[in-house]
Amino acid sequence: MTTRAVRGGGVSAASFGSLRAGRFRLALDRPRVMGIVNLTPDSFADVGRWLDPAAAIRHCEALCRAGADLIDLGAASTRPDAAPVSAEEEWRRLRPVLRAALALGVPVSVDTTQTEVMRAVLDEGADMINDVHALRAPGALALLAAYPGVAVCLMHMRGDPSTMRAMARYDDVVAEVAGFLRGRIDAARAAGIGADRIVADPGYGFAKRPEHSLELLERQRELRELGVPLLAGLSRKGTLGAITGRPVGERVAASVAAAVIAVEHGASIVRVHDVAETIDALKVWQSVRAGRADGLAPGWAAIGLGANLGDPAPMLGWAVEALSQVPGITLLRWSSLYRSAPVDADGPDYLNAVVLVRSVLTPPELLGVLHEVEQRAGRVRGWRNAPRVLDLDLLLAGDTVLAGADLTLPHPRMHQRRFVLEPLAEIAPDVVIPGIGPVRDSLAMVREQAVQRLTGERPWCGGGGDRAGAPGASGAP
Repeated sequence: MTTRAVRGGGVSAASFGSLRAGRFRLALDRPRVMGIVNLTPDSFADVGRWLDPAAAIRHCEALCRAGADLIDLGAASTRPDAAPVSAEEEWRRLRPVLRAALALGVPVSVDTTQTEVMRAVLDEGADMINDVHALRAPGALALLAAYPGVAVCLMHMRGDPSTMRAMARYDDVVAEVAGFLRGRIDAARAAGIGADRIVADPGYGFAKRPEHSLELLERQRELRELGVPLLAGLSRKGTLGAITGRPVGERVAASVAAAVIAVEHGASIVRVHDVAETIDALKVWQSVRAGRADGLAPGWAAIGLGANLGDPAPMLGWAVEALSQVPGITLLRWSSLYRSAPVDADGPDYLNAVVLVRSVLTPPELLGVLHEVEQRAGRVRGWRNAPRVLDLDLLLAGDTVLAGADLTLPHPRMHQRRFVLEPLAEIAPDVVIPGIGPVRDSLAMVREQAVQRLTGERPWCGGGGDRAGAPGASGAP
């Protein structure tokens, strides 16, 4: 797994397509792994192992060779009862390692709560600030706003290392964590920090007993409604020790399992000690969740169909038949028809469907085919969201992520459209929308749109009209 740095552009932040992180734009088309480097004498997991700068630099290099997408440097322990560290001492530990890490070709994050340290590392070129206090220190928000492009991770925590155990009391831990993070995201946005720079961390183990962390993990998908990517850090933590009964040094398997579950439940980034092991596990997860275990070979694509002029059902049947006749396109699956009211527009109800195809065409070539079929159907592109005789959208092309003037993948609004999600979930419930998560998770979050499934054996597909000329083609928009 390698870091994908995209200079300029990027998929819309609303779909968590990418994270702006200093020198990089980190694509979130797959789960990203952040490697932990503790530069402290009292870390709960490493216990001073990387306190020597030379050893720490070698460890950074080893994590990058193992495939880490980001490196996170921390020089002040935040474990329970950890002693405070002065800004001068924290910066002394950080400086040589940070300078070396910045040459490794991946985004470098610094885990700190002190504004003075933030300023020093940002002046050196750090790409991200990871703050367990969510930029609540005086001047922290204004400082980060003055460094455009630097990413920030806002974490939930109550109290400080000396008091957080006593503050682990919740009526609804997920709702309370979400409320806190929403407030800090709003504060960051108001200070001038763009949403494409923000990551939220539920703060597993920070002012949380094991039962709180487990409930957070189980319901973590609910936090995606915050509108920013999630970072999960469960690696080797006490919750895993409470479950397994194992000491810190024997929690690798539990940590890997927790990371995979966190990704399954919506995390875009996992912060881990055991990079190689986590990446191997996520490769297996990706291979299954991308749809290959559901019978979808490489080269598959999802196409959305809609029409609300003329006689929509035969038109959609004709469009599917027309696509099946294109060299290089093989029809795999097709959904039932669904009726829905127009979204952000007026006009008659739409009929919608989704088909899965296998194609040897590139995504831009496939989009060109869709436009050609629309033109044959008589579509005339009028005003935005105008009624249409046929509308074909390229929703997904496997796990491809693109951002361009003519084509964005995944389709930037598909996770917000129930008339897309319902038919897609019908035929491919385990497919993952890159940067978003499983289709069924997005469907669970879009409740306000009314969609009616039309029963029957899909009579609209197969034999829906003349292949050379679409039924009801009229030149309407």
